Amino acid sequence: MNRLYALPLAAFLGVAAAAPIEVAPAGAYHHLDASGRQSLALAGGQVALVWEDSRGGAPRCYLGLKGGAETAFREYPLGRGECFDPAVAALDDERFLLAWEDETGINAAIASRDGPGTSLNLGAGAHAGIAAQPTLGAQIAWNAPAGRWQRLWRASLRVKDGRLHADKAQPADAAAPADDQTFPALVANERGFLLAWEDRRHGHTVIYTSQSGNGRDWSAPLRVSGNPTGKSQNDLGRGTGAMRPAVARFGNRFAAAWLDKRDFLSGYDVYAALSEGAGFAKDRKAQDSFGDAIAQWHVAAAGNRRGDLVIAWDDERDGSSDIWLSRLTPGGYSDDFTFPETSGPARQTDPAIALDESGNLHLAWIERAADGESSGPTRLRYMVAPLPGTPR
Repeated sequence: MNRLYALPLAAFLGVAAAAPIEVAPAGAYHHLDASGRQSLALAGGQVALVWEDSRGGAPRCYLGLKGGAETAFREYPLGRGECFDPAVAALDDERFLLAWEDETGINAAIASRDGPGTSLNLGAGAHAGIAAQPTLGAQIAWNAPAGRWQRLWRASLRVKDGRLHADKAQPADAAAPADDQTFPALVANERGFLLAWEDRRHGHTVIYTSQSGNGRDWSAPLRVSGNPTGKSQNDLGRGTGAMRPAVARFGNRFAAAWLDKRDFLSGYDVYAALSEGAGFAKDRKAQDSFGDAIAQWHVAAAGNRRGDLVIAWDDERDGSSDIWLSRLTPGGYSDDFTFPETSGPARQTDPAIALDESGNLHLAWIERAADGESSGPTRLRYMVAPLPGTPR
C-alpha cells in the first residue's frame, strides 16, 4: 500500500487525529528505546511517556505526564548521571511503574500524578521491562552479564507504604545460558504475565517466551518465532535472525511481535504470534505485501481489555521513513495504514503506542526534518487518533 491509497483510506474510515503535541524541547537528540517499545502507558485518564534525550550534553531520562484534556506534558527527570532505556507501565488506575538504567544499574519506581517517587535499585543490568497485574502484583525483567553471556533475570515487585520492594531475582531460564538472552518485554492480563525475549541459544537470534499464572511459577521457555534454525541457503550460518520482541494483551490473550529476517533478501519483516492455550499459535507476517521489498524497524504492539490489537513500526516504502500500522481483524491483519501526521517528507520513526478502552490510539514518535542528517536533532511528538475500523 502506498501513501496515495493509505491516506484516503484513513480519511474514509473516519480517522480524525488530534493535533500532535511537542513533548520535549526541540534541538536535542531524542530516543524512544525502551525494551519492548514500552515507552507509553495509560492509567486513570493520565498518559505517561518516558524517553531519553541529550539536551544537557549527556543522555538523561525523563518522564512526561498529562491528563487527557491537557495540551502539554509535565516533565520530570529520572535517574542518576547518564540514563538509558526508560520503560513505563500502568500500575493501577492512579499510578505508573517506571524502570530505567543509570550509573547505579537497574532502577524502578512508582509515579503518581505528582511525578516519580523514591527509586529501588536492583543492581547491574540493562534493558528493563516492567508490568503489573491487579491481584498478582508487579514484575520486572532485565538482562545482566553472567560469565561470557548476557542472562535474563526477573523479580517480583511489592508496593509497601507507597514504595517498591523487590523479591530475590530469579533467572528467566533455570538452565545456564548457552548464549545471550536480551531485550525482555513484559505484559500482564487477567490471567497472569507474559515475558518475551531475544535468545541466541541456537547460534542465531530467536524469540522465546515464558508465562506465569500466579507471578511465582513460570513455564519453561517456549520458542515462538518460526525463523528457520540450521544452515540455510547462501550459507547464512545457523539460521536467520528475529529480534526486539514487543508484547501486548488483547482481551484475555497475549500477542508477541518482533522483527524477523527469514526473508533475508528484503531485511527485517514484522511477524507476530497470538497466544493459544498455554502456548502460541503459528506466527505469521503482520504487515501487508506492500512492505515486503524493504526493511521494517522499531516494531511496537498495543491492545486493550475489549480485545483490540494494533502493531506499529516504521519503514521507507514511500521513499522516506513513515510510521505504519496494522490491526487485528476477524479475517486477520488489516492492510497497513498510516496518518497524515506520521507520514510525508519528514522522517518519522520509533513509534511507541497504547490503546485505551474506547479504541483510541495513543502514539508517540521521533521526527527528523526531510533534509536533516539521520543522526541530527529530532522532535519528540505525541498524538491521539481513533483506531480505524473501531465503532464510534
